[in-house]
Amino acid sequence: MSAAGIPLDKVLSDENITFGKGAGRGVSILMMALGAVAIGLTLIGGLTGDAAAAKVALHAYHVGFLVTLGVPLGSMAIVMILNVTNAGWTATVKRQFENAMFLLWLPAVLFVGEIVLWWILSGKHGDIYLWKWMESAYVDGDLIYAKKAPYLNTTFFYIRSAFYFGVWLLLALGLWGFSTRQDTDNNKWHTVHARRLSSVGLVLFALTTAFASFDWIMSLDHHWFSTMMPVWFFAGNMVAGFAGVTLVLLVIRYFGRMHVAFTNEHLHDLGKLIFGFTVFWAYISFSQYFLIWYANIPEETAYFMRRKSPDTIWETLSWVLPICHFVVPFVWLMARPARRNGLVVGIGCVWLLGCHVIDMYWMVRPEAMMSTGTAQHASIDPSWIDAVGIGGPVLLLIGLLITKVVSGALLAKNDPRLPEALHHKNYI
Repeated sequence: MSAAGIPLDKVLSDENITFGKGAGRGVSILMMALGAVAIGLTLIGGLTGDAAAAKVALHAYHVGFLVTLGVPLGSMAIVMILNVTNAGWTATVKRQFENAMFLLWLPAVLFVGEIVLWWILSGKHGDIYLWKWMESAYVDGDLIYAKKAPYLNTTFFYIRSAFYFGVWLLLALGLWGFSTRQDTDNNKWHTVHARRLSSVGLVLFALTTAFASFDWIMSLDHHWFSTMMPVWFFAGNMVAGFAGVTLVLLVIRYFGRMHVAFTNEHLHDLGKLIFGFTVFWAYISFSQYFLIWYANIPEETAYFMRRKSPDTIWETLSWVLPICHFVVPFVWLMARPARRNGLVVGIGCVWLLGCHVIDMYWMVRPEAMMSTGTAQHASIDPSWIDAVGIGGPVLLLIGLLITKVVSGALLAKNDPRLPEALHHKNYI
C-alpha cells in the first residue's frame, strides 16, 4: 500500500505515470519552431547590421548557449549527488532530472552552431570575435596574453571544449542507461552501478565544469581572473537545474499525473534545496565581489568597473541581480508553508530561471565592445538581437524537454528506493 492507502499497482499504472500518445506535441513543435526562427533572426540581424550588430549577435547567442547548458548540466550534477548520497526520497522525482540531463547533447550542438555563426559573421564583417584573445591585432604586444598564450590558443581551446562535452555526454548516457534499463529488467544492481559511476563522475564534473567556466566565460576578458568563477558557475547551474525540473514536476502534477508519487512532501524538499542554493549563489557572488573590491587589483576591478559604469543598463542590472536573485526568493521561499505550496514554488521557479538568464547576460554581454587593436570603447547597447539570440536556444530546450518528458515513464518504476519515496514525510 502507498502512503495514501492506494495500491502500488494503481500508483504505477500507465494512467498515472505516462502521458497519452501525442501529448504535448503541438506545444513542443511550436517552441522548437520559434527557437529555430529566433536563431535565424539572430543570424540575419548580425549579417544585415554593422559590425556592432554582429558582436551583439555573437554575445547574445553565447548567453543563450550558457543558459541552455545550465539546466541539463546542473541536473546531471543533481542526479549524481542523489545517487552517491542514496537519497531514497528522490526515487519518484529523479527521472525528471535525468530527462533534463539527457538533453546535454543540445548545448553541444549549439556550441558548434556558435562557431558556425562566428565564421559566417566574420566572412561578412571581417574580424568579429567573441573571445577577444583570438584576435591577433588585439593581443599584439599584450604581456598578459603572452603569459597565457600556451593555454589560450584556438586549437587547445577547441580540444578542451570537445573534451568537456565528451565527458558530460558519456556520463549522461551512462547514468541514463542504468536508470532506464532497470525499468525493463528490474535489476537492482543498476542502482549500485549508477552510484559507482556517479562517485567518479562528480570528480570529472567538478574539473570539467571549472575549466569550462574559465574558457567560456572568464576568458571573454582574458585580462580578468577570479578563483570564485567555477563555484559561481556551479551554483548558478544548480539553481537552474532545481528550478527547471521542479517546474516540470509541478506541470506534470497539474495535468493529473504522478498522483501520490509527487506530493507536497517532495515539493517541500525541492523547495528547501532551491532556497539553499539560492543563498549559496548569493554567498559566492558577494564573496567574489568583496575579494576583488578589497584587493583592488586593476586586472580584477576592471571587470566590475565596466558593469558599474554610470547611466548604463549594466549598472542597473548590478542592482537588479542581488535584489531579484537573492532578496526576493529568500523572502518568498523562507516560510515552510510557502515551500509546500505548488503555486508559490512554481512562480519562484519561473522567477529564478529568469534571474539566471539575467545573471548570464550580465556576465557575458558587457564584453561586446568595439575595439581597434588594443583600444576599447564603450560596450554596445542592448537591441532586439539580444532577445532573439538568447530566446532561440532557450526555446529549443523547452521544446525538446517537453518531448522528452512525455516520451516515457515519468518515474523509475523499478527503483529499489521507490517504497521509501512513496512514504516520504517531512518533519521540519
